[in-house]
Formats: sequence, structure tokens, C-alpha cells
Amino acid sequence: MSEINESVELDDAFFDAYSKKVKADSEKKASEGGYPAAEYDEIGYTGCEKGNFRIVRLIGAPIGAESQGYKRKPYDPKEILTCEVKDDEGKRFTIKLPLRQPIAADNHILIRMYDKVCEKTKINGEWVFVNKNKPGKSEIFEAMTKGGFKPEDGKTYQYSSGYKCDKVSIYNVIDRDDNWCKENKHTKILCRDLNIDEQGRAWAKPGIKSFGSVQKIATLLGKYGSFEKYDIGLKKTGLKENPWEIVNASRLKEKEMLEDLGNDDGSSVDESKIVIGPLTDEERSYERYDLDKLYQPTTYQKIQKRISGLFKLYDAQMGTHFTEELAGLVEKEKAYFAEKYAKTENEETVKQEEAEKVAIQESLTEETPVSEAPAPRSRRSAAPTEETTATISADKIALLKGWQYLPAEIKARIVDVVEENGKTQIVWDRKDDLLVCDDCGAFSPEEGVTHCPVCGTSF
Repeated sequence: MSEINESVELDDAFFDAYSKKVKADSEKKASEGGYPAAEYDEIGYTGCEKGNFRIVRLIGAPIGAESQGYKRKPYDPKEILTCEVKDDEGKRFTIKLPLRQPIAADNHILIRMYDKVCEKTKINGEWVFVNKNKPGKSEIFEAMTKGGFKPEDGKTYQYSSGYKCDKVSIYNVIDRDDNWCKENKHTKILCRDLNIDEQGRAWAKPGIKSFGSVQKIATLLGKYGSFEKYDIGLKKTGLKENPWEIVNASRLKEKEMLEDLGNDDGSSVDESKIVIGPLTDEERSYERYDLDKLYQPTTYQKIQKRISGLFKLYDAQMGTHFTEELAGLVEKEKAYFAEKYAKTENEETVKQEEAEKVAIQESLTEETPVSEAPAPRSRRSAAPTEETTATISADKIALLKGWQYLPAEIKARIVDVVEENGKTQIVWDRKDDLLVCDDCGAFSPEEGVTHCPVCGTSF
């Protein structure tokens, strides 16, 4: 449910000022020379199709509203950098990174590596890449600019921009194409690509590319105010310089101008799906996804585990020390998580002890016999087993929010599910390949797991 933001009022004056600022920023970026994979989830998604309008209601404050004094909420739209590459084993690896910083030295390590290998110089009046064909450096240039993909990968190689990363905008939306949002009392996440497999599972690339979309949405905000007041139509054009067509669908329906919502195949948008007017009280009550939690930057631990070979090649050819820097970042990250979850466990222990004290006190006042206080819960250990068949009971499976998304071979590795200081933990058959979930602190295997088995969060 939405919260009241007391820092800045999101009125029409705010959106007009916001629209003007986005336009000015866009013009400034253009004058400076332009703008610099799929994950599987149980989350509700809606995708954008090339040539066909998708009707949605955007939720929250616009991208960059905090620059106008607004205090952003976790469910408000956000921008991230993302890329799909091949890891050291040739498997696809989707990486999420924070946005570029004003000072280059403050950028993420992978961004700094990309910028360094892609340095340019002028030769005969033309800008060329210094390392592209340079002996001893062309291999790492190819690895960074094509993300490990090879010519035999076809179009994936052809269109890959490697570690350059796309800037994407992620939105909570109400999808007008079906009744999912109404039935589940929940928003969906807008995607640039969405495919449904034979099992009905959604394979999505969350977010839409910021280039061409942020500016057009800002233009709508300047004309019509908050996008929570009207449905919008989005259509991917397939054009490089003008990739999005974005219109106020509610306004077009109101003015009986639905011809402006025509699809490229000659079909028209079903006008019954377009809603005129602001969000209803019911729609305002819909639960919204915490985008900060779902789309955190990829951990340094995961980066080290998946592409450490890239770092070694980079240092060998570029004469740098990024492998050493990454190791230091991993240690700092481990210490941070250890402190974070130790604090959480301590807080849970205190809460449990306080609850036990209250329960004992209440039982004493009721003059009922009291035995000794309940013993603190402890984690039951189980020796690793060579068996590959899961033996946990249905009541323990019910504790795992991400169970249904685990492959059979991962389920078979679960030895036990236990409660430790009020938190659910899994006892695995071995510990050598486990990584911690950023959200709940539970451990799960690095390979073959797309969600935390305990809390269900997407990795």
C-alpha cells in the first residue's frame, strides 16, 4: 500500500517542473555525445511487444523525482544497469549494477574495467578504440565488449554490448490486458521482453530501456500530471533512434481518437481495457513490489564465483590489479553480511526471549502450573548424504516460499529445514557451493537456483 510522502507534494506543478528538468537533462546528454537476460520468477509480469500497444497504469513517482526534493519509496520506479554475459563456464549470467556515478573513480569495478579497456584516441580525425586490435589486448577487449559471446552465438553475439550495460527503468504497473492485478490485489512489473514456456512459467527481462522512454513519459507528465491519473499505451517501434511510442491512452479514448492506438498489424487496441479517471480506492490498496529488494546489485561474491577468470585475463593483458581489488570487495561484503545477519539474529533472539517472558508471566497470573521455560531453539544438523531423493515432510516444504521454483536436483539436495532463532534455514547435503541470500540470510547453491528457496526473492 502506498505511503504518504511529506517531503514534497506530487501535484501538477511538481510534474511540470519534473518534465522540464528531464527534457533539459536529455538535451545536455545529447550535446555531450549520446547515452553511454532473462530471469525466471513467480512475480507478476507484463511485457511490451514490438508493433503492439500494451495498456498499463504506471504506479509511483517518476524516475529521478528525488532530484526535485521527493523522497523516493521502495515501490517507486527505479533505474539500474544490467547486462547479460557468459560466465567462466560458458553459462549465461545476468548482472545488475548501480548507476554510473558523477566521479568515474566511484563507479562499480566492472564499469571501470569496461571504460578502461574501451578507451579511445583520435587517429586521422576519427575516434578509434585503443585496445581493439592491439597485440596482447584484443582478447580482453573482445571479452568486455561482447560479454564472452562468440560469433557462433549468432545474433546474441551481434547485438551484445558486453559489460557496457543497458540502463533500464523498472516500474510497478496495473496491467489492463487481464484481471491478474485485480484478482491478486497486486501490481505487476513492466518488462521489455517476456516469454511464457510450456509449463506456463514467465521468463522475463524486467524493466524497459530508459533511452527513449524516460523522456517521453516525462513529456506526458508535463502535459497531464501524474501518470497515476491515466492509462498509458506503450509500443516498441524497433527503431534505434526512436524506440518507444508512449501515449496517454485514457485521453485518446476520452477524445475518441483511438486510431492513434493502432497496432502495426492493422489491429486496434480493445478500448474496453482502457480506464478513464484516477486510480480507484481498491487499486490504491494493491500491494506493490519492493523494487529495491528485488533488484539489488549483483553481489561481489557472485561476480567472483562466476567470472573470476575474466578478471585474471584482464589483469594479465591490461597490467592492472582488479582481481586483488575484487577479493578485497568480497571480504568487505562478507563482513557486512555477517554483521547484518548477526544483528538480525540477536534482535530475533531478544524478541523470542521477551515473548517467552510475557507468556510465562501471563500463565503465572492465570494461576496455572508452569514448567521450566521453553529451551531456546537450536539448529539440528544432519550429516551429508549421498542420496539424491528429498525426504523432507510437507510441513517443512510449506516453510519454503521458493520451493516450487527449485529444480528437482536442487530439491534432492535438501537434507532438512529447521528453525533457528525464529528464522528458517535449510540444511544442505554439502556447503562448498552455497551463497547467502541478501534478503533473509538463508543459504542456497550457486548453480541452478533462480530464487531464494526460503523467502522466494529473485537472485
